[in-house]
Amino acid sequence: MVETCSWGDVLGVAPADGTDAPDGAGPAWSPDGSGVTWSDAERAVWARLYDDPLYEIRTAVLGAPGGASATSPRALNLLRSRVRDLADDPDVGELIPDGEPREQFREAVAELLRAQEFAAALPFLTARASHDLVARSVTSAYIRFRERDAGGPVLVSAAERDALWRVVEKTLGGAALGLGDRARAVAWSTAQHMARPVVRRHRGALLTRATPALGDILLYQARGRPLRTYLAERVREIGGPVVLLGHSLGGIACFESLVAHALPNVRLLVTVGSQVPYLYGLDALATHRLGASLPDHFPDRWVNIVDQEDLLAFPADDHFAGRVRDVAVDTREPFPRAHGAYWTTPRVYDAVRTAVEEC
Repeated sequence: MVETCSWGDVLGVAPADGTDAPDGAGPAWSPDGSGVTWSDAERAVWARLYDDPLYEIRTAVLGAPGGASATSPRALNLLRSRVRDLADDPDVGELIPDGEPREQFREAVAELLRAQEFAAALPFLTARASHDLVARSVTSAYIRFRERDAGGPVLVSAAERDALWRVVEKTLGGAALGLGDRARAVAWSTAQHMARPVVRRHRGALLTRATPALGDILLYQARGRPLRTYLAERVREIGGPVVLLGHSLGGIACFESLVAHALPNVRLLVTVGSQVPYLYGLDALATHRLGASLPDHFPDRWVNIVDQEDLLAFPADDHFAGRVRDVAVDTREPFPRAHGAYWTTPRVYDAVRTAVEEC
């Protein structure tokens, strides 16, 4: 049985400044000999596409030698009509999430078709049968449209995203013969060089000013005792064996509650996307000082799930050797999406299930 602990409603905690917290590695691939993995490059280009659905298409057009090949009006009109009618395709429709109106997809595609840059690129894309570039542009435009319509992030797994663009690609006419891969290599390599090293170099700055979730964490640090007490009371009410699972700030609260309170019915702690090791290293945890040993009543089993691209997630083994097991996952999403993408990543559920079975 799963019990939720909606402490925000009970304790009246609200996100800082009225903002909402943001909610499978492949084979090695190295376009420039740097050893960048396929997952690294994929993550980087999707980070660009989420902000600019025309990114890959623009890169392909600008990087192509010479002008566009002659394109027959019939072929151009065929591709345009196939893009326009994607929302009516039954295979595409099957991949639109339950509860999401197909009209959202239709409007996103119509908006893309109205974009002057997309219209100008269509002859080039038609001549080279670059259906993969068009498909990823459509997919990212749809996700972007949904998020704009919802006023915040939506949970779309990398697998769902990839399934959609592959079906769109097939519906448009299948994969290109070589050009798509070459354009993708250029675009993905460029995105990787632009995004990943910069983000990693400035991780500290992002942690202090660029992540809305930090407001929640700082608020908890100032007034966390009521939450820890409330959480301990909920655990005691359950009575039987308990697995405590906390994401982000929830993981901090679970960890500190277990330090502050003896809760013998808790058999396992699972932290996901957690800042516990980071705050511990700063000696900033309220209940556990830097250098101190975990109390004897702390659970024997603790699993910490981390995506290395989630800049709000930290491995714990360096600080708590022998008391925790880090589990690395790949959400295949860029930051900050990676911080909320654990719950659309099957590997996370596999890790939790395995940990529970071992109790």
